[in-house]
Amino acid sequence: MVNYNNSRQNPICGVYPILDAQWLDSQEGFTAAKINDVAVAISAAEISVLQLRCKTSGQAAYDFIDSWLPPLREHCKNTAIIINDRVDLALYFKADGVHVGQDDLPAHLCRKLLGKNSIIGLSTHTIAEINNAHDTTADYIGFGPVFSTTSKTDTHAVQGLQTLATAQQASSLPMVAIGGIGVEELTDIKKSRVAAAAMISGLWDENLNPLFAKASSCWK
Repeated sequence: MVNYNNSRQNPICGVYPILDAQWLDSQEGFTAAKINDVAVAISAAEISVLQLRCKTSGQAAYDFIDSWLPPLREHCKNTAIIINDRVDLALYFKADGVHVGQDDLPAHLCRKLLGKNSIIGLSTHTIAEINNAHDTTADYIGFGPVFSTTSKTDTHAVQGLQTLATAQQASSLPMVAIGGIGVEELTDIKKSRVAAAAMISGLWDENLNPLFAKASSCWK
């Protein structure tokens, strides 16, 4: 676990990779060696935060995290690792935090279980949900989908860049833009002054070569 406190930079900044089990499983070639290479590329790009996401069964989520976490911890010592949804697995694996949705375990209960030093993220899709998030113990919020995405089937209405900018102005919490974001969209995303941009398939080229360094350079 990375020990982030008030004396260190907030890890929710820049490019925020989401390593999504469903998307990765739909590709070929993610052997143990490939996973290790990805971890090295994330470290080289100086990524400050990433998320491990598996939306299927508990066993599948465990296996997915268990396969990715060791090389990530070996190579990405300054990267905060967030687990999507599964507070139980975040506890078990001693992750840096958890990201939950509106229908998942409430943020204040996540905080009770994970402790004051953990990072709690909360998905939002409307100004009302953003306002409500201010009354929770969340450290940051996700907002989107900014663009259409195929990485999730239960998505909300596409928000667009103008709504993203309006949402960012309404939030007192660091905001992570999410949904259909590729490298070519990062310049416009950054103009909205959000803290970070979550990226899934947009972080890979057609040959599954990682684009972490290229994406990170767009944010600097």
